[in-house]
Amino acid sequence: MVDRTLMREIKKLTGDGSRDAKFALLHKVDAAAKDLADHPRDRFQDCINTHGRAVVAICVAATLYERRDRLDHWQFKWAQEVLGILPGWTDGNRRRAYIDDWEMHPTAICDYAGKTIKLWTEQ
Repeated sequence: MVDRTLMREIKKLTGDGSRDAKFALLHKVDAAAKDLADHPRDRFQDCINTHGRAVVAICVAATLYERRDRLDHWQFKWAQEVLGILPGWTDGNRRRAYIDDWEMHPTAICDYAGKTIKLWTEQ
């Protein structure tokens, strides 16, 4: 379901699976999640350009996973597949990637990320 090219990009981010590679990825995810938390509707494309689509996809997947009960499982399988690519990710890591756009309605991610997720999905 996840685009093969995006899948390869995410796997590349995990590196050799070492502790250093994991922390390097978490550092990138932290920065992207922080940037996306500040007006994600307006900054979504800029964040993709700045942090890369694989890192932003991880943040979007984590957010969809965390909001699954409020989103009627919208794109939940896609989110599970993206997060499943990441070896040894814990609930804490997923929460670090969560986009805390606190001023927006939980379903806002469907608006600002919906078209992009469709582009990141193989038909």
